[in-house]
Amino acid sequence: MGIINLRGGDKGMNESLTNRQIAFIIFGIVVGYGTLGLPKDITENAGTGAWFTLLISVVITMIFTYIITYLSYVHENKTIYEYSNILVGKFITFIFMIIYIIYFFVLFTMVTRISSEAIRLMVLIKTPVWALNLIFFLVVYYAVIKKLSVIGRVCEIYGLIIIIAALTIHGAVFTQGKLINLKPFFVAGHMGAYVKATLVTLVPFLGIEILVIIPFDNNKNNKKIFKYTIAMIGLIGFCYILNVESCISVMGVDGIVHYEDALFATIRRIDIKSLEFLERIDGIFLTIWIMCIICTITLGAYGSIFMINKLYNKIHFNILAFIVILSSFIVSQIPKTADEVGKILDYVGYLGLITAGVIPLILLIITKVKKYDKKI
Repeated sequence: MGIINLRGGDKGMNESLTNRQIAFIIFGIVVGYGTLGLPKDITENAGTGAWFTLLISVVITMIFTYIITYLSYVHENKTIYEYSNILVGKFITFIFMIIYIIYFFVLFTMVTRISSEAIRLMVLIKTPVWALNLIFFLVVYYAVIKKLSVIGRVCEIYGLIIIIAALTIHGAVFTQGKLINLKPFFVAGHMGAYVKATLVTLVPFLGIEILVIIPFDNNKNNKKIFKYTIAMIGLIGFCYILNVESCISVMGVDGIVHYEDALFATIRRIDIKSLEFLERIDGIFLTIWIMCIICTITLGAYGSIFMINKLYNKIHFNILAFIVILSSFIVSQIPKTADEVGKILDYVGYLGLITAGVIPLILLIITKVKKYDKKI
């Protein structure tokens, strides 16, 4: 069956990227559907101190981003499949790969489904969810077969557009909000609640584990790669804080907790007549948000297909991509309601803590014990 082969299948699978492309790939997979419900989820748990909870989550995410970046940097031109085989052997590596495959597969499948549900409810009420799913999957298949270098360039272009648009939109939202809704900024007595709420805010930062499938070429990816990846997490955290604070400023804590799609609900409430091109800001937001979703599900799909290709390398990548995406389309139709999809994504979040935290930490410890990092 060709289950374990250190050559890892397609030679073209191990594609190196520039530091900037790697950073934008992180942005592409992390920033997605979760931005809609983030204001509600975090405000329910941290109130107006949401910004502080997010700050804690940013620091934690930076630490694990550094760990994963470090592993790829030390094990030059290798992905997790290759360096895990060296560090823990074939059997444990196989288990790790299965965990990553399940995680990436369920992630991109359910994000596609719930995003389609959201689009149907927001603008295409009479369109069947399966039809929206199909459109997403066709786009994803086309992107995935172009391989990682093309996906990296797309994420770079989309990422720049999304960041500029996000700063503009949230800045516009702030002009319609009230400072009083953001107070009190911090309550020392609520420190326990702020820390506890990080369990909710860590999930929207999941996706950093995509780094495990990107081989680092130290001629391209010198030590500056650490600055790029850490800085991108900082930028994502800043965008998340803007997202939450702008929503609270308009709707207040008591109002925001009633909306699952709090961000879109907030944007629909405001009307900036003085800026004609922003008069229908919800349309601009929806376009940008769909770009985020395309990046997220494309990278999730590529992650699962990449891992499967490493284990079963006799199947051509494009054929494997078709099989995986067709399977994903079928699985995406199984949940009957959006609530069921949401529950599945909650479990995926817990699995993400293993793929982004536990497994990289284990491999880091073994790398240190076996002194594979002496070259740094």
